Amino acid sequence: MMDPIPNHEMAEELNKLVIGKATWLQDFSEGRRKRPHHEIETKWRELAVLKQAASDYSQAAERDRGAA
Repeated sequence: MMDPIPNHEMAEELNKLVIGKATWLQDFSEGRRKRPHHEIETKWRELAVLKQAASDYSQAAERDRGAA
């Protein structure tokens, strides 16, 4: 089993996922490559979840640094 991923690394990886999701939305939410509305709505919700998780892990990483 893998060791737990530290909070600061989780925040970094989640921020990468946020960028990827935002890029998808930019590419597929309008224009000739526009995806169906329900897919776009799902991606917006996923983006919100990822942003909140990234923020939570960033705050946890700050607490870790303060405790060290």
